[in-house]
Amino acid sequence: MFHGLLGGFWRKARLFMPFTTRWNENPLDTVESAAKFVSTRAAFVAQTTLYGYIRTRAGTRYTALFDEDLFVQSLNIAKWQVFLACTADLAGYVAASVCEDADGETEARLALALFRGALSDYPEPEGAGPDWDDEVKRAETRLLSARSEAPNADMAFTGSADALVHWAPISDELKVLDEGIVRNSIRFKWKDVRERAGTLLQAEAVLRDFRPAAATASATAAATGD
Repeated sequence: MFHGLLGGFWRKARLFMPFTTRWNENPLDTVESAAKFVSTRAAFVAQTTLYGYIRTRAGTRYTALFDEDLFVQSLNIAKWQVFLACTADLAGYVAASVCEDADGETEARLALALFRGALSDYPEPEGAGPDWDDEVKRAETRLLSARSEAPNADMAFTGSADALVHWAPISDELKVLDEGIVRNSIRFKWKDVRERAGTLLQAEAVLRDFRPAAATASATAAATGD
């Protein structure tokens, strides 16, 4: 009986975990492979930190929460917003790592390409809330205007920490108590991701792959007047 109930819970819970978090350990030598890295790692960090925080706070009530409509609605919005912030942070970090010796415009446009490539795995997120498109545009604007002077610093990932604290469906009173621990938890997750990026990323190859595509896009925009 117990195993049947638990199995039913996990089948239900998987409906709220749409992200692809599996990855391979191949070198990141193209824009496409770097964007896939951004997508899978951002999904992993978003999912493990958000659900881990909720599970810790809910305790034995964790499974019962998935039967509450208001919680489900809030969780759906939270998971997409945290994933969006994680994707933007990691896209900016990878672009900064690739473009340490390149100009700021190249870095910003590569960050945008990685961000859009990562999000293309989820073109129509369900339950993301009515402001999803506006949030995506705001994230794109930030990526185009930002340039990281220290791509290996924790400061590159403040947006995702802010989003986790803000969007997690936990009472504000508890968030005040938990904020330091929650921020440290996601900072620890990003440390591992940065280490893998440092091992797998082939910056010169990614930059070579990006520059022809960027030149073609610029020429097309000029020809069409966009």
